[in-house]
Amino acid sequence: MGNAAVEEGHPPTAQYDPPPALDDAIKEVPLVGASKRPAKVGYLTNYSFHIWYQIVIEVMKRRGAQYGIELDILDANLSVENQIAQSRELVKRVDAIVLTPANTSGLEQVLKIGAEAGVPIVVEANPVDGMATMVAICDYDAGFALGEWVGNNVHKDDDTPLRILDVGLPWLRPCLLRSEGFVDGVRSIQSNAIVAASINGEATPSIAQRIAKETLNEVGDVDVIFAMDDETAQGAFRGYLDAGFDENSVTVAGFGLSGEHEKEWMMRREALRVSQAMFPEYVGLRCIDGVVKLFDGQQVPVRDVTPTISMTADNLEKFYPKVDGVWTPDFAAIASIPAKAECTKV
Repeated sequence: MGNAAVEEGHPPTAQYDPPPALDDAIKEVPLVGASKRPAKVGYLTNYSFHIWYQIVIEVMKRRGAQYGIELDILDANLSVENQIAQSRELVKRVDAIVLTPANTSGLEQVLKIGAEAGVPIVVEANPVDGMATMVAICDYDAGFALGEWVGNNVHKDDDTPLRILDVGLPWLRPCLLRSEGFVDGVRSIQSNAIVAASINGEATPSIAQRIAKETLNEVGDVDVIFAMDDETAQGAFRGYLDAGFDENSVTVAGFGLSGEHEKEWMMRREALRVSQAMFPEYVGLRCIDGVVKLFDGQQVPVRDVTPTISMTADNLEKFYPKVDGVWTPDFAAIASIPAKAECTKV
């Protein structure tokens, strides 16, 4: 696959400062009962510099410690080739693996390597043919829900069609499904909505900023910036401002709502009006719990669908109350969000 993001240089690794009450929140979630547990779990991640994965990794470490599990982390740096090579080394020293695929295709080899070594693998986010189980949201459905929110809540005074800038990551199918679902969701309410342009933000804010500016200089103003994650949404928004447009005339609709910055931005009720929250803390828990089940030979679903909800300033504090002044996940509230039994599109 193309690795332009690597060539241009990644942003600095996001700094995640865990909430002081995070351990207490994690301990409230019962451990999985198992007759045997892995002593060491490998995590093959795709790009750990992202705030989402910094949070997932931190929670996986803390949840793993509750089981007596040590976590061994390798970052593929967005490369399938790296990830396959890393898996060959990792199976020699771990009992089980969590895999976040670096691409939509080509990672079947990692499953084969794990099977040959007798090392079970839990997949996160991006499906791989032949996987035993995957922890992930239903991406199309989540995008559709976000689009419905925008369709119902973002209107133009002159009733002309909404113009959308779509900021995606086309080499990952989940991100394509989010974009497709979002546009379908908006059009289910406002059928004449227009995608003014679709760009590849490459999961890198600086790239999203540059390409958004260049693109908007060509296509003109938009009413909505949709992005497959909040970090590239921020980059695209800066590009929107660089192109000379008014920050008060655009709605940013993001995905993830992972970090402190995103939450504070939303609570200021500025451009980021809505984000499809994906709860990386909860995903980290489910990955470790899932790998314990799989290692123990317990039954696991092929798709372990995790909750998601259109988050706004009005409902954010229900799921992330401030404890000692810091946004802290409420795992009971998150778990209470209904998750689909089957995804509309995979």
